[in-house]
Amino acid sequence: MMVAGLVLVVGLAALYALGIRAIVQVPFRALGVLVSGMAFHNIVLMILLRLSTPAPLIRVVQAWKEGILLLLLVLAVRMAVPAWRAGRRPRLLFLDWAMLAFTIVVIVYALIPSSWSGVPVTLSQRLVAVRLDLLLPLLYAYGRLFWTDRREDLTWVAAAIVGSAAVVGLFAAIELWLIPTRVWLDAGVNQLSSWLGFTYHGPRGLPENFFQSTTEGPLLRRAVSTYVSPLGIAYSGLLIVPLAIAWASQRSGRRLLRLGLLALTVIGVLFSLTRLALGLMALEFGIVALLFRRAWLFVATGLVAAAAVLMLYAYPQVGPLTTPNLTPLHHTIRLHILSGGDPSLSEHVGQLGYDLEYVRLHPLGTGLGSAVHRFGPSIGPGESAIFDIFGELGVIGGALYLPTYFLMILAGMRAYLALRRDVLLSELPLVAAIGGLALVPITLTSDVWADLSVTFLFWWAAGYSVTIIARATDRRRSCARA
Repeated sequence: MMVAGLVLVVGLAALYALGIRAIVQVPFRALGVLVSGMAFHNIVLMILLRLSTPAPLIRVVQAWKEGILLLLLVLAVRMAVPAWRAGRRPRLLFLDWAMLAFTIVVIVYALIPSSWSGVPVTLSQRLVAVRLDLLLPLLYAYGRLFWTDRREDLTWVAAAIVGSAAVVGLFAAIELWLIPTRVWLDAGVNQLSSWLGFTYHGPRGLPENFFQSTTEGPLLRRAVSTYVSPLGIAYSGLLIVPLAIAWASQRSGRRLLRLGLLALTVIGVLFSLTRLALGLMALEFGIVALLFRRAWLFVATGLVAAAAVLMLYAYPQVGPLTTPNLTPLHHTIRLHILSGGDPSLSEHVGQLGYDLEYVRLHPLGTGLGSAVHRFGPSIGPGESAIFDIFGELGVIGGALYLPTYFLMILAGMRAYLALRRDVLLSELPLVAAIGGLALVPITLTSDVWADLSVTFLFWWAAGYSVTIIARATDRRRSCARA
């Protein structure tokens, strides 16, 4: 098996070289490589672990994304140094200053010893938190710097992102109905969880979110696909759906193919059975339909809303069932996944109450890593991206992050309005505006930025949108002077 793992690593290295070449030629294309690559990141690691690939090689493969981020940093410096020497200083906007201030706060907290708050944090947890928090301003900066309006580059990135989401949706439909849960165990999903630093308490050690609990007791299967997580499918899908709609709305050739890719992306989100995401996806379709005013989008909105309702009420009557021992079950009674006493809802509410109380008791935060529930015990918040920031960086970091996030959504909408006549150019602004708006309740109830495909796409799209606004402002000023 090790030989097969080595062969796979060689193949991945060749694919990675092609991606690096594309990025060196056009840095903007890194967005497509990062987001599409993350769609297959977990399943590739799982396969390598199952094939007994040497651990150092797996670590190298796992760091592919950090390699790209470092390459982009080198390219950014190479762009900035000649401009600085030529006297061309960047004109920083309000959001630029806000992200810079957030970066400074993260660095200051990173330099403070982890023992100062009295909350135990391992080095691994601290490093995870530093990387994740610094990713937000870094990706925003890349969106600002590596801006392009070249149609071939925008099409390339859209095709990479939507194409990968479609593959995720197709595999979701296949594995949900044709691959028994035990196969995931045999494939090494528990090895992957351990490798990533997670400990789960679902059936046979599986992640709890592999299943949706029913009121009557049986466990209902959810698609996990190549993300090896239904939440990865759902949350990434909420950002990709607006982009996919815009891409499918173009009147150029191969429109039927683009509509098919959009449909597969929607299928992936539906079969993830993430209940909040189902409603939010239907809402996204409705908002985009109002913005674009296309008849087919209003029809699609109704179809997606109907499909979401069917997943919530009809799918529990036909979907794959299992017991806590992973013994398949036949449908004999009517099952429900929505009820007044929903244990999942109660758990979320209870955790949010704990997070709120934690933030109240620690207004200055308890340091980076205290909200990371991997690689060691943690007593900090961990169910909310918002409370994670407040819990680690205190009211200073939280007061910078929260309004900045909403301003990013507004920036996306402003950029869309500036470019609404050009559907291709408006794709990323729609991600920041509509996708960012859909993520608002998700950021309250989930540590969504730990899903790097979501982080890469939203914060890059936000920076891209701010650059559009800056360029539009510069054009207006030039016209006024003329």
